Amino acid sequence: MKFEREVSEDVVDRRKSNLILLNVCIGQAIVGLDQRALLVALPTLTEYFNTGFTTIRWTILSYDLVLIGLVITMGRLGDLFGRRRFYTAGFVLFVTGSGLCILSQTPAQLIIFRVLQAIGGSMISANGRAIASIAVPRAERGKALGLTSTAFHVGFLSGPTLGGFMIDTIGWRWIFSLNIPIGIWGAWLAWKLLAETKGEKGDSSIDVAGALLLLVTNGLLIYAVDQIPHLGWRHSIVLTSLSLAAVACGMLVVVERKATTPILLLSLFRSRLFTAGILSLFLVAFSQVALNFLMPFYLQNLRGFSPSQVGWIIVADSLIIMALAPVAGWLSDRFGSRLLCTSGCALIAIAQLLISTVGFDSSVLRIVIPLAIQGLGWALFNSPNQSAILSAVPMERVGAASGMVATAARTGGAMGVALSATLFSSVLTAGGMSQSQIETPQTWGPVAGTVVGAFNHTVFIISLFSVLAVILSAVRNPKPGH
Repeated sequence: MKFEREVSEDVVDRRKSNLILLNVCIGQAIVGLDQRALLVALPTLTEYFNTGFTTIRWTILSYDLVLIGLVITMGRLGDLFGRRRFYTAGFVLFVTGSGLCILSQTPAQLIIFRVLQAIGGSMISANGRAIASIAVPRAERGKALGLTSTAFHVGFLSGPTLGGFMIDTIGWRWIFSLNIPIGIWGAWLAWKLLAETKGEKGDSSIDVAGALLLLVTNGLLIYAVDQIPHLGWRHSIVLTSLSLAAVACGMLVVVERKATTPILLLSLFRSRLFTAGILSLFLVAFSQVALNFLMPFYLQNLRGFSPSQVGWIIVADSLIIMALAPVAGWLSDRFGSRLLCTSGCALIAIAQLLISTVGFDSSVLRIVIPLAIQGLGWALFNSPNQSAILSAVPMERVGAASGMVATAARTGGAMGVALSATLFSSVLTAGGMSQSQIETPQTWGPVAGTVVGAFNHTVFIISLFSVLAVILSAVRNPKPGH
């Protein structure tokens, strides 16, 4: 009887763990769906709002900047006061922000409502993977994180195709409606399934100063990069913003060293595994998001593909990731992360170098194959890398570490969008295009050769960041399980 009771309890625990993992996967899926659907919509939004190429990118940057400033704090709040309430509230805010995005009448309104989405997204991102990593046995953590990566790319896969179809049929506003039913279901599951946690008594301080300085540092740096095409490197606004960003960064380091519960656990960087994992993630996210930002403009404004067609073309990488990410996570549980992550980064770099050579008349297959190779690289890199990072920290710090993972990825992505747009604009200016031409993608047709050349040069520079990620992944701890 005792044996039967223990077996029954094991079955119940396993079923609950699986449901919790499903709930985390739901959160990852809607974040991925929203992100990729909006990327497909960028050319359409530029035309609909009659706004500039560099203005519309703030629909992406505003989201990323808020996540950068809040995600670690939300992870810390989850550690202290309960992941259930913050994770559930994240779904509610994300759904609310999505509904308001549908009602946007100006670019400014859309950007503001994206900020509200980001607040909810920070709660989901910071606590979701921590919940998944604790809900399953340690030996299965890599596999579980691989499944969350697959879920993210199910959303990534659905976003372009559904988003493109909606843009072509009923309008861009309805791409945000995709989040609402899924988000409501995710909130209900989280509230029903998760047991509330409580922080340790006497350890409830929040590093508000650190969160603000992190946001200010990134915001000033990205603003400076954003202004370079308009003002030039030597303009006083650019130089002042860069100087203030450096000062804020220095203050951040000082504050974090003295904080009782810092949002950036600098002591974790003493681990070669943790440092290599975080830095390689930053670089890979930088290059991938930068490419994802530029591709819709290349495909829609230069090649003439419709939003629906763009959606089908750019899902190649997500298809591969969805199929192989769990396998890569399973392999990392047995053989460690170094070989998988190094190989993955190398494939990403190769894929981006191939994309940097596409032309105006390149076939769809010539575009899709490098994207599929990039997806294979990301599948080999991401799950093993995240598993290794979270395995390198004490259990009581897994929430904060998960937040640092999300922050590294988002910071890299935001820098990638800002710098790629700046590089792209700078090359176009050097090619003789006026600022009004650069800001209006609909007018690129007559100068397609110049624009394709700028796209090639920008993607080539982006690929060099992936090459650096190869080196960083190669120097991590080779021990199996790490």
